[in-house]
Amino acid sequence: MDDMTQFRITYDGPALATHEMDARELAPALMAMADLLDSSVRALHGDRAKAQINVKGSFKTGSFNVDFTTALNFLTAAKDMFSGDGMTAIANATAVLTALGLTATVGYTGVVQVLKWLRGRRITNVQMNDDGHVTLFTDEDALEVELHVLVLLRDLPVRQAFDRVLAPLDRDGIDTFAAGDPSSFAVVINDVERHLFSAPAGQDELILEDTRKMAFSIVYLAFKEENKWRLSDGNSTINAKISDAAFLSGVNNNETSFTKGDVLICEVKITQWQTVSGAKTDYEVTKVIEHRHAATQISFPGMRVPPGPAGTSP
Repeated sequence: MDDMTQFRITYDGPALATHEMDARELAPALMAMADLLDSSVRALHGDRAKAQINVKGSFKTGSFNVDFTTALNFLTAAKDMFSGDGMTAIANATAVLTALGLTATVGYTGVVQVLKWLRGRRITNVQMNDDGHVTLFTDEDALEVELHVLVLLRDLPVRQAFDRVLAPLDRDGIDTFAAGDPSSFAVVINDVERHLFSAPAGQDELILEDTRKMAFSIVYLAFKEENKWRLSDGNSTINAKISDAAFLSGVNNNETSFTKGDVLICEVKITQWQTVSGAKTDYEVTKVIEHRHAATQISFPGMRVPPGPAGTSP
């Protein structure tokens, strides 16, 4: 049927010499393949289209050659939805699989081919071109790809799903993953290349920075390299890095002592980040303005205590 897209994935290696694969390893990989296509469509089209992936025909658990088809409803919906807004180039399952690099198109560079080209290097710059392409730079090398390939390359759920598709290569005796149409392979990844496709850790994005004066009581002191102390502002307890070198020097040289009830008046740098799991806040005490020792005397209104031993006049 013209509206159906077929493709095949294969795992191979000495452990699969009998053409059987442990279902406990294969099942998560099949789920990951469905997640990969679904995440790719979501990255390109948001909630306006949805992919569905099916195992084609009869499937015997344990076989390591797996044929798939994409569901008709995704293709029809995508074609109808994007036929008028310039998205037809990526509005079918074949185009999505090609952008991922899992089906063959002569001279086309998909996500898999980009990751092989990178060889673990970082992309140092991205140049947007006028023709719908982008140029990726790393070290002294450059590579031109279509914009939607970059969209998939930088989408964390897509990268995580593909990482899980390749997870069987982490097992001894499974050394090859291949994908393509039923007649030929578009890509072959061996266990030596496996590390090139590991999902990157989500990068934290800076939301805001602020510096303010705050008062803390000390809950716990730390003398490790990070110098993260547990401090309380009376309502909540935080972990704060102490970076005031002069204050730390006094602490390390026993020139500064602490008792229960002491309060530190501090200049605090507060940095908030957006992470894959939500907001994260870092606290850094850049300067201890004042160290107030716990009160041991009763204070009366209007009374000014002169300096001297036991509060008496010198």
